[in-house]
Amino acid sequence: MKKLIVLLVSCLITSAVYADKPLKFILSEDVSWDDNIYLTKDGEKSSAISSTQLAAKYNNNIPNSSFKMNAGVNVGYNAYTEAPAKNDYMNAGVNFGLNNEFLKFDEKFSYTADPATSELTAREKRINNRISLGYKTSSKKKISLGISVADTYDRYTEDSKNSLNRNRVDAGLKVHYNLSAKTSVYAGYGIGIINYENNGTYNKKNDSLNHSAVAGIEGDITAKVNGKAQVSYDYRKYDNVVGDLKDNASLVGYLVALTYEPSNRSSLSLSGERKMEESTYGKNRYYVSSQIGVEYKQKILTKWTASLYAAYENMGYPESVNNKNRSDDLLNIKPSIEYKFREYLFGSVWYQFKDKLSNVDTVEYVANKVGVQVKFVF
Repeated sequence: MKKLIVLLVSCLITSAVYADKPLKFILSEDVSWDDNIYLTKDGEKSSAISSTQLAAKYNNNIPNSSFKMNAGVNVGYNAYTEAPAKNDYMNAGVNFGLNNEFLKFDEKFSYTADPATSELTAREKRINNRISLGYKTSSKKKISLGISVADTYDRYTEDSKNSLNRNRVDAGLKVHYNLSAKTSVYAGYGIGIINYENNGTYNKKNDSLNHSAVAGIEGDITAKVNGKAQVSYDYRKYDNVVGDLKDNASLVGYLVALTYEPSNRSSLSLSGERKMEESTYGKNRYYVSSQIGVEYKQKILTKWTASLYAAYENMGYPESVNNKNRSDDLLNIKPSIEYKFREYLFGSVWYQFKDKLSNVDTVEYVANKVGVQVKFVF
């Protein structure tokens, strides 16, 4: 019944919208087969999955002002043939952005059951909400200053993962040396406070104060490469001493988000990040996630677009469990090809392969997923 309601509402809304307006609607149906829906090593369960999604997007300049507004909302229903009472779930999201040359505001809310990190494999219903505000002085001068604040809220709606319910507040200051109006190198300092909810077992033991020093480059790095590359040093001090656990942690990290566009028919994107992720494994308060990913897109003739995404992630745990420091390696590969039937109608076929190796063999898994998607843009 829920799936039928989503489809009916989707059809009613999309039939009333015109493609030449700043408001666009996207209706998609994705049908796939997953041979390991619980991401387990033994006793794998397979399922057919139907995912119906409706999204509305609005992008436009605000009249008589320098601001541009972007907003979006999406809702969907995901149906499984395997144990539908357990696995079926709805997802939803809302985003709102407002920006000009100096100011940038973003609000993003999501409700989903997808795992939040690579450590987690079970689908758990959760809420994530992030609000951020940034201000930067004019980039037309050689030196400019930037300040930012952000609030991130994570909450699981069921008790099984409430040990990860938390709120994080960040604030930062950057000094930019502008190589041009669209390119700058920068250095900065940030501070962050993580507060966990008092849920009994964990008793707020993971509350912490975080310091971060960063340096990097952003903008149009060359004529055909744009994005951001950054290195960082993070120091974390925990509020509470728990047993023999250290009350501090430090990490040299990185953040990469670069896109190379040799022509309007192809692009190559490089993404990666090394950071501390919150953990529930044994005594570990966090684990170190080191990720790198590459995506290549190529238009073929006039109606075909092929893409290939490949990513690798290492997860290292500082605290030993059963005299072993856990280390995981995750490989993720996803090729796809899309065909443009009309200006408003697209179809695609995709395949995804995931392989997690670990020195703790019970968390290892191999998963294959293949699907087809039909998408309407109105």
